[in-house]
Amino acid sequence: MKGYYWVYRGDKEYKNHNLQEAINYYEYAIKLHPKHYRAMYNLANIYVAYEDYYSALLNYKKALAIKPDYEVARINYAIILTETYKTDEAIREYEKVTETKPKFIKIPFLVDNKKSYNHNRGVAFYNMGLAYRTKSLLAGLNRAERKKYLQKADDSYKKALETLNNYNANYNLALINQLLKNQHQAGYYYCKAMEIEPMEYEAHFNLAVLLMDMKNYTGAASEFKKAGLILDSKADTTKHKYIYDVLTQVNQKISASDNTEYFKKLREADEKNSLMKYKAGKLILDEFEDEDLIKSFSQCSNREIFVGEGA
Repeated sequence: MKGYYWVYRGDKEYKNHNLQEAINYYEYAIKLHPKHYRAMYNLANIYVAYEDYYSALLNYKKALAIKPDYEVARINYAIILTETYKTDEAIREYEKVTETKPKFIKIPFLVDNKKSYNHNRGVAFYNMGLAYRTKSLLAGLNRAERKKYLQKADDSYKKALETLNNYNANYNLALINQLLKNQHQAGYYYCKAMEIEPMEYEAHFNLAVLLMDMKNYTGAASEFKKAGLILDSKADTTKHKYIYDVLTQVNQKISASDNTEYFKKLREADEKNSLMKYKAGKLILDEFEDEDLIKSFSQCSNREIFVGEGA
């Protein structure tokens, strides 16, 4: 019982962010109760915060030796393996999570472990995708190896989307397809990411680059402008300047093609956005409603050419 008391003390300090005190209590608790896997798990998490990855891995491994089906610990263990460039080991750990066949327990209003299992499985597939993407970068100039790992990342992200239909999964799946030159698939998932998180500039920026590659300069200009406005609202001047420099180049390409219809629409958009004001370097909305702005940003340019590509 003494071991449980010191775990309780450790939990209390952990919640209050008194990490060194929490470490002391957890380590003492483990001496008294050597099989308390949750104390080992929390101890590992604290070592991650201190970037002591060796101690973190050691404690995750100890917790998993006692409780092999501790999925959250296994996922965290794999994440740190990836951080320490042990990518192959990390992938094997993610596979253990995704291949587990648990017994589902459902007690109305009390227990439903199927939901937590599906969530953990989605997280494992998502992080497996990140690990394969890392391996593609390490492949360097070996194009065949690089493509192989990008395709494995693509497969992992698609499996993650079965339970984790969030911005990050869609965005990373789009990015992988952009690297694989699957332009329409990439555009489809960037559009999906924007629907979920309209005010994240990366999806708008990458879609703009994609549309430029497709020589769709009108659509690219629209997305570069959205990305610039988002960064402007966050007063991110460095990225903001770069985006508007690229936007100027895109507009020059449109001008060279004498696309008068585009510039007509651009003037109309500028008049509409004139309701935006600047104060202390940040974008302030006047009469233009937040909801209207978010709705307009969630609708990606040239969506019609990407619809159905991800099915």
